[in-house]
Amino acid sequence: MRAKPITWHNVRSHWTVFLLPIPTLALVALFSYIPAAGAITHSFFRWDGAFIEEFVGFLNFRRLLGVPSLWTPVLLAVLAAYCALLTTGSRVQRVWLILAAIATAVSLVVLGLDAWKSGEPSALGGVWWFGLPLLASGIATRAGSATARSWGVGGIYATLLVACIFYLTAVRGYGDALFWMSFQLIFILIIANLFKMWPSIFTAVCIHRLKSDRAQYLYRVLFVIPMIIPTMVMLLVWKFFYDPNVGPLNELLRAMHLDTLLSWLDSAVFRTGAFSDPFRPAWLAEPSLIVPALIFWGFPWVGVVGVLIYLAGLQNISGEIYEAAELDGISWWGKFVYLELPLIMTQIRLNLILMIIGTFQAFGLQLILLGPEGGPGNKGLTPGLYMFYVGFSQQEYGYACAIGLSLFVIILMLTIINHRFIRVQK
Repeated sequence: MRAKPITWHNVRSHWTVFLLPIPTLALVALFSYIPAAGAITHSFFRWDGAFIEEFVGFLNFRRLLGVPSLWTPVLLAVLAAYCALLTTGSRVQRVWLILAAIATAVSLVVLGLDAWKSGEPSALGGVWWFGLPLLASGIATRAGSATARSWGVGGIYATLLVACIFYLTAVRGYGDALFWMSFQLIFILIIANLFKMWPSIFTAVCIHRLKSDRAQYLYRVLFVIPMIIPTMVMLLVWKFFYDPNVGPLNELLRAMHLDTLLSWLDSAVFRTGAFSDPFRPAWLAEPSLIVPALIFWGFPWVGVVGVLIYLAGLQNISGEIYEAAELDGISWWGKFVYLELPLIMTQIRLNLILMIIGTFQAFGLQLILLGPEGGPGNKGLTPGLYMFYVGFSQQEYGYACAIGLSLFVIILMLTIINHRFIRVQK
């Protein structure tokens, strides 16, 4: 039976329904929305958190992004391409793509002039190599073939991405170098986390396929128990695990006789000196080992929350589907590829969004393992850790709020793109 909606005519008889959410909404506003609004406001101030509070306008963002003549064309190209991603009409989308192509071409010219003035011939040559795919992509979008148009659109997006990367790496006039350098580690960690999602999926499928309900319940309980352990304790355990003197990792490598192999590879191929004799690699103090240590963290990469989310999706699959698959003679791998994996795409998309947001915002792991500066050479610096360092170590809370607002915009755009292109067919 369908419930009748509450209208303004009968609101007097249902006034208690409107009172029930008020405490929850008040607490959410007090601890979430009001601090967020305060952070947005203070991003336009020079603020030390206590005494100094001076309005500086967009000075924090200019310090973050650099010279406006350099980043404005790139920003306009990103906004135009983003609008093209969100539009569905072919004509409107083509207009936005043309604007993105023009802004990208202007940005490449501006960046090329800056590289020429700074005396970097390699960077100047890179501009022309990026401009050629842009020109070919623009010509392809005007072609009559649908395949050519699709390749042209993809070429414009790829060239735009390359232009942004070129801006962040080759131009000397950009803003905060440490902030943009931290995105290199974020890109590596996101790629690594995409692969680290699969062990949780495989584990959830294995638990789901157990014939015994008691065994399934036992494994679910075993996966819930680690959630009781505080995150701080887990991070300290991993810091001890990487200890070069008494840590179990180096002892395990020596016990497996991998120290000789790693020392030979380091002397013959990598030449970093991290695995010199005696074999005591400092995983958290050697710049060349910090990124591998952050990637290896959490091994075997079976996330507790991820497994439970995938299990919830797998349990919604009807038993009749499995019976039909068995009658058709589908193998165990075929069940995973053609049945289970497509039917849990909603859960995969949810975990993908949470993974991207968590990777951008993460700073606790790096702070405990490497310190507020991200270790030697800032190799473990992430945008979240840099925001923490600027705010709590440098006492520049206004600038830290500007960094947080920039991260919010980037994460919001990535989340909307995720919802737009990773679709789930019911």
